[in-house]
Amino acid sequence: MNSVMRVAIVQMDCLLGKVEHNIEKIISLIDENRDKVDMIVFPELAVTGYCVGANFHKYALQVDDPRFLKVQEATKDVTIALGFIEETPSFRFYNSLAIISNQEIKYIHRKIYLPNYGIFEEKKYFSVGSRFRNVDIAPFRIAPFICGDAWSPALVHLAAADEANIFIFSVCSPLGGLGSRLSSKKGWRRANRFYASMYGSYVIFANRTGKEHDLEFWGESELIDPFGEQIICVEDQRETVLLAEIDLKEVRSARTTLHTMRDEDLSFIQRRLERIISQVDYL
Repeated sequence: MNSVMRVAIVQMDCLLGKVEHNIEKIISLIDENRDKVDMIVFPELAVTGYCVGANFHKYALQVDDPRFLKVQEATKDVTIALGFIEETPSFRFYNSLAIISNQEIKYIHRKIYLPNYGIFEEKKYFSVGSRFRNVDIAPFRIAPFICGDAWSPALVHLAAADEANIFIFSVCSPLGGLGSRLSSKKGWRRANRFYASMYGSYVIFANRTGKEHDLEFWGESELIDPFGEQIICVEDQRETVLLAEIDLKEVRSARTTLHTMRDEDLSFIQRRLERIISQVDYL
């Protein structure tokens, strides 16, 4: 089996609340790159924009919505990871990432760690995701994360324990989102390299660009190899598509050097967690 996957990382701007416009742009990007790559990764909430506020329900899509189906139909012979607001039949609303491969929905990840600090208020509008799993796009095993999910080391560790070899970080990260002393940009750069080298996995970091209200998204999307080294990046905030190849042979090489998950004792972690949970009365 071919050990190489060709990937496209889309660093894009979108118009806030203009779902039809954004979908047409997304489909154009899929059409332009389908013959060049095997997988295309879009930023968080690429379909709607980020600052939806109390209008979140106006921009939401159920998976049988003709507009969503139009995107799904566009994925013939290619895999995409696409951020959107998902509405369920029971009228819950999620910040979601759809993994669609060759016109089939493989999985929809619903953001678990909704930031409700700094300038962020996602938990005010979205339901909290309650499940997480990796997705097999042979021969790769992909762990899909939406922005704040990747700031939970425990969730990343669980994905690694479930044998992920690609971490997708689909992100809307603005400048100054966490105040003057904690830089989101520096934090993401550290996290991307740490997770990649710690677990011997590729990190695909797809960030928004453009402006919404008072927010400016800093872009600088990148691909990090399993040794924690940058393969390719956008050095600024322009709209562009990064094209690169990832190879399972590099995962193999990294994991024969550092045995993070081989040496992990998950039953020990489970026992310790059970003891901690039983002793902490606020959980």
